Amino acid sequence: MKNLAILLLSTFSLCASAQTRTKTSTYKTDDTKQSVSDDGKTMHIMIKSSRAGKDVKYDHTFLVSGMSQNQKDALLKRVNDSLGISPPPPPPAHH
Repeated sequence: MKNLAILLLSTFSLCASAQTRTKTSTYKTDDTKQSVSDDGKTMHIMIKSSRAGKDVKYDHTFLVSGMSQNQKDALLKRVNDSLGISPPPPPPAHH
C-alpha cells in the first residue's frame, strides 16, 4: 500500500512538472546578444553587448507571476533602455 502511494505521488509530481512551459527568445547582432526565458513565474534576461568600447553584461531574474504579457514586454523595454541598448526587432509574422 505504501509503495502504491509513493508511485502515485511520483507520477503526479512528474505530470505537474511536465506542465511547466518555458518560452525562450534569443536576439543577436554583431555587437549585442540578448536571451530572455519566461516560465510564467520568472523571467530571466541575459544581455551582452559591446558598443563604442563599452562592454555591458547584464544577467537578472525577475519574478513575473501574475504579470500580463504587456507588463513583461514593458519590463524588458525598461531594461534595454536603462542599458542604452536598442530593443530587438519584432519576430517575423507566421504565415
